[in-house]
Amino acid sequence: MATLALRLDTRNKKTNLFPVVIRLTHKGVPKRIPVGLRLRESEWDNKNKKIKNSYNNSTRTNKQLYNKLSIAEDVLTKYSFHLKDMTVYDLAEAITKEIAIDTEKKSPDPILVGRTTLLDYGSKVEMMYKKSQQYSWVKMCRYSVNKMLEYHGNNRLLITDIDEMYILGFEAECKSKNIQTSTIAIILRTIRRIYNLAVKDKSTEVTREHYPFGQGGYSIKKGSSKKRAVNDSYMQIIKDLSYPLKSKLWHARNYLLFMYYLRGMNFADLSYLTRDCLEAGRLRYQRRKTRRGTNVKEFNFSIPSEAQVILEYYLQQKRAGNLIFPVLDEVINHPDSEVIHKKYLYRLSGFNRSLGKIGKDAGLPIKLSSYVIRHTFAMAGKNKGVSKAIIGDMLGHTDYSTTEAYFSEFEQEVMDEAANVIFG
Repeated sequence: MATLALRLDTRNKKTNLFPVVIRLTHKGVPKRIPVGLRLRESEWDNKNKKIKNSYNNSTRTNKQLYNKLSIAEDVLTKYSFHLKDMTVYDLAEAITKEIAIDTEKKSPDPILVGRTTLLDYGSKVEMMYKKSQQYSWVKMCRYSVNKMLEYHGNNRLLITDIDEMYILGFEAECKSKNIQTSTIAIILRTIRRIYNLAVKDKSTEVTREHYPFGQGGYSIKKGSSKKRAVNDSYMQIIKDLSYPLKSKLWHARNYLLFMYYLRGMNFADLSYLTRDCLEAGRLRYQRRKTRRGTNVKEFNFSIPSEAQVILEYYLQQKRAGNLIFPVLDEVINHPDSEVIHKKYLYRLSGFNRSLGKIGKDAGLPIKLSSYVIRHTFAMAGKNKGVSKAIIGDMLGHTDYSTTEAYFSEFEQEVMDEAANVIFG
């Protein structure tokens, strides 16, 4: 039997604003359906499952929430004779669709016309990325909006209120809390993305005149990145390390070497590689990071002998989804792509923990991570005279500035060494 209830989802303890969700349970499996509203825990009446009266426009907002709950109940009634054949994900999709249709049918609330809040529009952008299965963007959008609203003090911040002075105040607040410049930059780039979309969206009052970024406005500062490359001689040291066969460290060492040999491949691409990508000693695949963009990057190159040895071991076993590596085989056929992505993030975290141990065993001067593998490949190419443009193409960069960022650290080291020679 399927059940429904309004809840405040307080699982993420790293934020002060929590999403209101419809909690659907079917066949013992729970699924949370966001309704596009985030609240502080103090604004939610957990006993009566509604927004407290102290919240601005609580009566109207509660009415909207219970209307969405009513739509969800109507969906259960509509499919009552088919529930036994449906999964919780099927029902959640049907409910989400019906709520979206109802929202589109209704005219805008006159109170909110010309009053686009960061929370509401951020939720709209977040849903857009979720539909396109770009879950990293979903996470970053949610994180950045929450950080901006924490600074504001409530969730009624208008996008048009975010001007240059407001951003400078936000930046100062972040610095007072010792938040790194690179983290501040990530937050502001995400807010800028939301702002750009709002400007282009004719349903909002946000125009280019409000825009606080770019020429004549606020310039997002780039933080100095940590060193992310080591001498490629360490790759041979890592290759010579001995770990128990089929242990986590043994698999992690195989993955990192394969990634290095395959032109600095990232872990996401390795995790989703299938046998279909292999043909006559060549590997052909699209980068997951750019597969939905306008500049889709597709690789097609020969497989080095060092990588072929690793590949042959993993090709001995057949896996779900025709996968080559056993990173996601137990979830790759799951109907909910978000579940697969969460498993990927879990595996990536474990992979980086293993790399940290491998890096220590190999005596690396910095902490080994998946990024270090990629940067080390780039630096190895630069040291051997390969042009930046070619290296950028091998790494799958669609923007030359991304490649330039890889080499800024290297060029600074060259200048430091030159200065030591001069001032000897």
